[in-house]
Amino acid sequence: MAEASPGVVIVGGGLAGGLLALALRELGAPVTLIDAAPAAMEANSVASASAISYGAVPGWPLAATPLARLAAGASRRWRRLQRQHGALGWRAVGLRLHGDNRALRRLSRLGVLPFGQVDTAVLERRWPELLVAAGVERIAAAVERLDPLPLGGAALALSNGRTLQAAVVVLAAGSGCRQLWPQLTERCRTSWAAVLELPAVPAALGLGTCWLPQRFARVPLERRAHQLQAPERVLDPGLVPRGDGALLGQLTLVRPALEPGLPPAAPVTEQQLRQALAADPWGATLAALPGALRQAGVAFCSDGRPLVGPLATGIWAFTGFSAGFSQVPVLAPLLARCLVGAADPAGAQTALRRLGLWPVEPWG
Repeated sequence: MAEASPGVVIVGGGLAGGLLALALRELGAPVTLIDAAPAAMEANSVASASAISYGAVPGWPLAATPLARLAAGASRRWRRLQRQHGALGWRAVGLRLHGDNRALRRLSRLGVLPFGQVDTAVLERRWPELLVAAGVERIAAAVERLDPLPLGGAALALSNGRTLQAAVVVLAAGSGCRQLWPQLTERCRTSWAAVLELPAVPAALGLGTCWLPQRFARVPLERRAHQLQAPERVLDPGLVPRGDGALLGQLTLVRPALEPGLPPAAPVTEQQLRQALAADPWGATLAALPGALRQAGVAFCSDGRPLVGPLATGIWAFTGFSAGFSQVPVLAPLLARCLVGAADPAGAQTALRRLGLWPVEPWG
């Protein structure tokens, strides 16, 4: 027999689902979060997308769009969240850019570019206790089936045998969203990201410093994903602190199909990642460092605009972010207001419309 779940049910407990749950609890809404994501760093190399992210939070717009300008203020939101909930891993750090733009490199060396980074090891460790303390009900299970209800919302069949019915369901499961909602717009797709987890930060690069490329090759590849006839890979050579160690490199694989498919073979992917680093002027000296491969499926939108809004009556999307650690914290409060009737949903919809995000499916 189906159990009625009050308030909002969120599917997916990563960055998007967790920050949306906190934003809803700030408005006093009951929240149930369903998540069966693997542990942050499993021995089989498959991790959550949040866990292997660089966690970058630039303090300047990365593009000339309203969304990029809003995301440039994400550090203020992270600081506020940490004042409310304790350490979440955000900190102001040094930024060193490498690439062909000497002026930009010089600005990064001088510390002129405001920059923050979320240590995903801290965030992953804090999620469980933080969400419970905020009053979020957490269910450790996978959603095996989602069936829309005639009057709105959905019935969710869980891997633990339970069935939940909810009037409001948010899909925040990243690359798993299409499995639950196959009619998801084709601009929302999945890539596979791979990094090397190092046991320590190389001494020559300095503790507390993020090294990133001036231009990310991943973004242009995502923009032409719908044109691909065969799988393509690109490397974004960077290094960021994570816990006591670091994450090195970011190899992105985009396949032509909409479905994520099986994870790439770990030994082959590690070899490809190390070879790509060895061929890069910045990464050549780091390519042979000892480290473990970690990879994850990552949801993205080919036009750069994430899915933030309704898919059907009572069924919503919150996925497809190209810069999650900047975009999610500033968009979660807006979506929360849309979901809670007493919190000015019309104003929040207007704000999302001005950002080019509402409605969700005009290009689907």
